Amino acid sequence: SLCLAVQVLASLARCTLAGRYLSDNTPHFNRLSAIADSMISAMFNIPCNGVVGVLLQFAPALHVELTFIVVFGFLWLAGRHVESALLSKGRRNTRKQVPLGMNPTATKCRWHSAPAFSKERTDRAPATPESRSGITDGATMQAAQLQRVPATSMPVPKMDPSVLRDPAWLVPEVVHLCRTQVQRALETYHTATKVGLSLSHMPQAECLNLFMALVTSAIRVGQTDEALRLLRDLREQGPGVTVALLASSTKLCTSKQLYHECLAIYDYVSSDSSLRIGDKSIWSCLLFCAVEAGCHQRCRFFFEKLKACGTPSPKDYGNMVRFASATSECGLAIALVQEMREAGVSIDGIVYNTVLAACVAADRVDEAHLLLNEMEAVDGIADVITYNTLAKGNAKAGRMDRCFQIYDRMLAQCIKPSQVTYGILLDCCINQNQVDRAAEVFHQMTQDGCVMNTVLYTTLIKGFVRAGHLDRAMQVYEQMCTGRSVPPDLITFSILIKANCDGGRLEAALQLLEAMLEFKLKPDEVIFNNLLGGCVKESNAELAKRIYEDMIAAGIRPSNATFSILIRLYSQCRLLDEAVDMLQREPAAQGVSPGPQVFSQLVLCCLRERQGRRAVEVYKLLLEHSSPISAATHSSILGMCVKLNMLDTGAEILGLAAEANGSVDACDAQHLLEAAQRKRKTQCVDACIIAMGRWGIASIIAGH
Repeated sequence: SLCLAVQVLASLARCTLAGRYLSDNTPHFNRLSAIADSMISAMFNIPCNGVVGVLLQFAPALHVELTFIVVFGFLWLAGRHVESALLSKGRRNTRKQVPLGMNPTATKCRWHSAPAFSKERTDRAPATPESRSGITDGATMQAAQLQRVPATSMPVPKMDPSVLRDPAWLVPEVVHLCRTQVQRALETYHTATKVGLSLSHMPQAECLNLFMALVTSAIRVGQTDEALRLLRDLREQGPGVTVALLASSTKLCTSKQLYHECLAIYDYVSSDSSLRIGDKSIWSCLLFCAVEAGCHQRCRFFFEKLKACGTPSPKDYGNMVRFASATSECGLAIALVQEMREAGVSIDGIVYNTVLAACVAADRVDEAHLLLNEMEAVDGIADVITYNTLAKGNAKAGRMDRCFQIYDRMLAQCIKPSQVTYGILLDCCINQNQVDRAAEVFHQMTQDGCVMNTVLYTTLIKGFVRAGHLDRAMQVYEQMCTGRSVPPDLITFSILIKANCDGGRLEAALQLLEAMLEFKLKPDEVIFNNLLGGCVKESNAELAKRIYEDMIAAGIRPSNATFSILIRLYSQCRLLDEAVDMLQREPAAQGVSPGPQVFSQLVLCCLRERQGRRAVEVYKLLLEHSSPISAATHSSILGMCVKLNMLDTGAEILGLAAEANGSVDACDAQHLLEAAQRKRKTQCVDACIIAMGRWGIASIIAGH
């Protein structure tokens, strides 16, 4: 068939050439076409009279494509022929060589690792007539297959126990599995221990090799608990944990960022008093893990052990400096730098900057300046982070002049200031209310080509707002929006909206809100509360209602601060009925638990408007939502009643408080009673005495 197919392809090729070059020779072209038709019919048993001739009419236009098809078809047929020949040869070899029950896909080296095949082939029992004929009983067949099947192709519990107990097979098998199949390696080991594997009778070298592979593999896959169990087995049943195994475990835990687990492994291993750890790398890893894990109480011990093994490396000193910085031990950090100089250990900029940060955090800026002098004496040590750290410390201490001195020293060292540098200078000027100097810093930034960011712009805006220069703050905002290269953020808009609302520029604040939405920023509760506060300044209740509705529509939940602003607005607009209705409806609708201060605020507002009935109504709402009520709340309410001579309202509130077992100061009740006595309001006096009697203070009043 292959030969016939090749002949067909060859005929098609000749016909293609004929269609291109012999189109004028019609008898020859027809003869070649007829030959191709007959060969295809003979090969596929399909009549195709004249088909090739019709196809070849288009050959001149498609000669390139047809040539590709012919060549590709020939190569495909040749490949199929070679593949079928190799498979046929492989099947013949397999039938001749593979023994009964053996997995033909297993490699030769894997077969030699099994004890059942590690002996010479001459050690086999002599062949019997049954074995020569291929007939064996079931037990013999099962045992033979169990010995011949590789360990990786059968479940571990079904493996021969004698094989699992043999260290000559177990150790290389488990070591091999640890490379790619850690779980199966652990399962094989645990199964072997269950069927009687004795670690004490195992050769020490093989036992240590086995546990080195198992422990490191368990750590590599993150199973540190399993690694601890293995170390426990090695100590209790085997020759014990070696320093080499501990070193490998600590290094691997450190590389996997298993800091707490590394310390736990050391704690278990170090409980063996006979183990002497003289490997410096172990103490170095433990020191690093203690710093990263925040176990600072262990750092000194590890560092002392490390120094006992030799001079620590620059990284080890760096870890101790990090420890000193984290614990705010500035003296220790400086002492470590001095120790590094005496030991001849190179000190890099990271160590110096960490010590500087520790000095700044401890408010020991003068010592940090001395350290800066040492750094400037060595070329390339001081960098922009160095000067920024020191400038930040001086800014925190309110030393603005020193901040600019550090800035000048930075320029003298040909170090270009960063955004952080200018941000520190701006913050320092603003905190000292030096707005003009902050503007100079901002101008210098633009001249130096510093890349501006939102934080720098917002810092300058905050400074202008704090100094009361709202127009200059808005100019900076407009500068941000001009190129849109540095868009304002939520904090920028929050500062500007509050400043405009406080300045009575509610229309400008609303425009900022619209611009904020154009920047795809979602306003928060603080921004809406600031807008509501602006409505309070203009006594615009209708606008406040629309802003509140927009706030709810935006999915922002109001808070007690929101309700407090609305109460103040409604009271200012003399809309107490709406205030009471709002307080009865909105907190429950928005899932907010109103605080007692909101109700007491509305009670006081009603009292100021001399609406006693409304005040008592709101007080009853207060009793429903928060009971008992504090003495401070009652003190402000009763004091307002006495001040405004609304003694009947005060006596009624005092009686309600007594019924609810509220907390009322005796002095407040006495002041109300005395005011009623002066006004000769007998009913009010009687109500006060009855209420006070419930708290047990009537005898004091009677005596008075």
